[in-house]
Amino acid sequence: MQHSPSIVAMLIVFLILSGIMWLSGRVLAKWHPVYAGKRARAGYWLVTALAVVILIFSRWLRPLSGFPGEWFRYFIYAAYVWMVGLVFMLVVLLAGHIVRLLVRKFGQQFSGRTEKEQSQFRPVQVERMVPGGLTRREFLQRAITVVPAVPFAMSAYGVIDGDTKIVANRYTLSFAQLPVALDGFTIAQISDTHIGPFFGMDKLERVLDMVRQKEPHLLAITGDLVDDLDLLAPTIERLTAFQAELPYGIFYCWGNHEYFRDISRIRRALYSSPVAVLENSHQAVKDGLYLAGVDYPWGKNRAEQETKRQNYFAQSVSKIPADGFTILLTHHPDFLDNAFMAGVPLSLAGHTHGGQVAVFGTSVLPVQYRYMKGMFRQNGSYGYVSAGAGHWLPLRIGCPAEVSFFKLTRGIL
Repeated sequence: MQHSPSIVAMLIVFLILSGIMWLSGRVLAKWHPVYAGKRARAGYWLVTALAVVILIFSRWLRPLSGFPGEWFRYFIYAAYVWMVGLVFMLVVLLAGHIVRLLVRKFGQQFSGRTEKEQSQFRPVQVERMVPGGLTRREFLQRAITVVPAVPFAMSAYGVIDGDTKIVANRYTLSFAQLPVALDGFTIAQISDTHIGPFFGMDKLERVLDMVRQKEPHLLAITGDLVDDLDLLAPTIERLTAFQAELPYGIFYCWGNHEYFRDISRIRRALYSSPVAVLENSHQAVKDGLYLAGVDYPWGKNRAEQETKRQNYFAQSVSKIPADGFTILLTHHPDFLDNAFMAGVPLSLAGHTHGGQVAVFGTSVLPVQYRYMKGMFRQNGSYGYVSAGAGHWLPLRIGCPAEVSFFKLTRGIL
């Protein structure tokens, strides 16, 4: 069963982007006379049109053999920097325009005269010079001119740094019920790699090397592995080779993007590899340790999704001994509720990407989840939501990509 974005949803996104492009052009022209000229407007729409064409090509019109070359990635970077910069610029310039209007309005109310009347009573002043031989007025005008460049600088930072920076987050977790033989057992988690335009084999090797350096006992992959199916075979080949380097191998659960692409093809590839796929099932690892994994809970509404979550979770943990130490692998973070209620010691999730843009650690993503990013704890159980090692939109600010490590210890924190 395939779950692709609906035509209506795609049309809504297109209309929103079109509105942003149109409004950004209008606001930019009103910001300063230099942007209202014919050349400036023509340049704006030319660059915008090129960015749109590049993004459409990269998402929907790619040849079956993949991208035409590594060089095309840099055009995609430039297109995203421009489109994201338009959004940032719109916010900045609208805020600046509102401030201008408020200052003008309250200034008139305070003086009790119109701007024209104020100019008649305003004493003649000699323009002061600032360093560089400019008058203060000229300096301010030039400063106002370059304000639109600031959002594009932020966009460039978010796109380029967000696509290249990956951090290693390490956690030591204590459990009173942890079997003695599992004291010190370490698990690595990677999630949401979205292998494709912005996450090639070189980046996968970099992530696996980060895992290798920490010497974990096993690797958990919590969904959304591959977006470009041309890279599915080399990805499985690389994971198969890496499997041999881990004492207890690699465990995997499904994400939603596997369904967006081709779940049957990805399922065949993974089941023919040594990677252990946990599809509403569990597997004994060692000395009382069990790994359980759940499928993505597709549903027409929240009630249907919740019913599927309950069923999937029940299937995954059924027949695990009462004294077994269970770790749940899930893509959707809402499964943390099921795990907390059942007293599962540790759950690892992904899906949210941490929002990708955060201010003071809080995501500004319009779509929010109860468990958005990081570590959560309820009644002695832990749940962790990874920010993801990759992304499908190359923009991260205040929320870097990550590889996570969890060391299990006996005791009570």
